Amino acid sequence: MNTSHQEVIGMQASPPIDKETLRAELKRELRSDFLQDIRIESGIDSSGEEAVWVWLVVDEGAMGSQKNKSKVKDIRESIYRTFSERAPGVFPYIRLDNPQVSA
Repeated sequence: MNTSHQEVIGMQASPPIDKETLRAELKRELRSDFLQDIRIESGIDSSGEEAVWVWLVVDEGAMGSQKNKSKVKDIRESIYRTFSERAPGVFPYIRLDNPQVSA
C-alpha cells in the first residue's frame, strides 16, 4: 500500500483509516444547523506524536448561542468516541473555523 501520511491517519490502527472515509462518517453522524463542513488534517503534534486536527466549519456568529455551545460539546464527545473506536491511539485536536472571519 503506497499512501502518504496526509491521506491516512492512525498508522498504528489496523487497518489505517482513510481521512475522507472518516470525514464522511463524521459528517453523517454530526448533523447540525450551524455546522457547514468538517475538515481533517493529519500530522505530528508538538510532542512528536501522530495527531489529527478536526476542523468544524461553523456559521458566522454560531457560537453566540448557548444552545450551539452545548451542541459543540456533544459534537466533541462524539468525535472523541469515533476516534477511540476507529483510530485508537490517535488524539483528535478539535478546532472551530469560521470562513468569513478567517478569510
